[in-house]
Amino acid sequence: MSASSHGPLSGLVVLDLATIFAGPAACRHLADFGADVIKVERPHAGDGARHLGECDGDDSFYWRQVGRNKRPIEIDLKSPHGREVLLRLVRGADVLVENFRPGALERLGLDPETVLLAENPGLVVLRVTGYGQTGPYANRAGFGTMAEGMSTLAHTTGQPDGPPTLPPIALADEVTGMRGAFAVLAALRHRDRTGDGQVIDISLLESLVDMVGPGPAIYHRTGQSDGRIGSRLCFSAPRNIYRCCDGYIVLSGSANQVALRVFDAIGRSDLRTDPRFTTGRARIEHVEQLDAIITEWTVRHTVEQAIETIAAAGAAVGPVYDAEALVRDRHVRERGCFVEVESPAGNDPILQLDVHPRMSLTPGRIRHAGLEPGASTDEVLAELGYDAEQIAALRAQGAVGGAAAPAVAVA
Repeated sequence: MSASSHGPLSGLVVLDLATIFAGPAACRHLADFGADVIKVERPHAGDGARHLGECDGDDSFYWRQVGRNKRPIEIDLKSPHGREVLLRLVRGADVLVENFRPGALERLGLDPETVLLAENPGLVVLRVTGYGQTGPYANRAGFGTMAEGMSTLAHTTGQPDGPPTLPPIALADEVTGMRGAFAVLAALRHRDRTGDGQVIDISLLESLVDMVGPGPAIYHRTGQSDGRIGSRLCFSAPRNIYRCCDGYIVLSGSANQVALRVFDAIGRSDLRTDPRFTTGRARIEHVEQLDAIITEWTVRHTVEQAIETIAAAGAAVGPVYDAEALVRDRHVRERGCFVEVESPAGNDPILQLDVHPRMSLTPGRIRHAGLEPGASTDEVLAELGYDAEQIAALRAQGAVGGAAAPAVAVA
């Protein structure tokens, strides 16, 4: 069982049984670097990501990204014949990723420990949930929004006089997807050394808590919890969004020498010896005065002038972009950050960020955007040994879906 691909993970077979977004994101990272990811969806239902937001044809741009480089098939896991199809897939797979509520996979007769690993002792099973497989909240519906609220992220995001603020992106899911891909590779390393597969329990909540920083440790030691401080950082100054006469810039002076160079750039070298600003701790204590001084300079300059002046001093500074400005940026364009990908719907090409990180010897690549539902069902079943008559019978029984169609080239 294989799909023609290249990359450092070529030869790995991954079964993606997950839906919006973390599990599929983990699988997409693996697919980008060559893994053969077989996307398993319910007939006539599919991954909910197919229907989120603006669409390219019948499927969303979200799906075109998170479903890229995957081979979608449709299997009814509640059907005995569908379950047998999945078990055939499991026997030849390296990884299975799912995000059902705890116990759901077991109720389908697919318990990881007693069934999946019995069928394939070297299988790595990534189980993605909101709260983890254990604990009082384990059976609650878990979405990224919940993790963003509980992790303290929303509490510390926003202006001091405003409400807690959620990120306008699927942040918890994307973070968990990256951590999930890392965990899979670590487990495969162990499998390759010992022959033993294993089950990975990853939660959106813990993934995001690990990212937001040492707030719980600080509370444990001091009894103090962080509040909202806008675009500042509680441990570094200057760091903020600063208004210019025609827009905004972001500026960060975390290293002490960088902060001092900012003072030189804005014509305030006198601040180098001002005891309010000579150290990081002092700047944090006097951040209101510091930001007022910087803003007094930035509002008299354009974004371009401010960036040119401050960057020339060796400080970290940049613009605040919308999507149009990002894709038009000369650095982004010259570096080739974005590539045009053929639309499976036959529409104009889709712009996507090229595979990142960039590897010098074994780079990943986009083989195709997210395909139509069931586009690879017949292809994958044939690889499992089913002939055309058997595939037709499975489809007639409702065990599999997806219209019979020529295989999509993924070379």
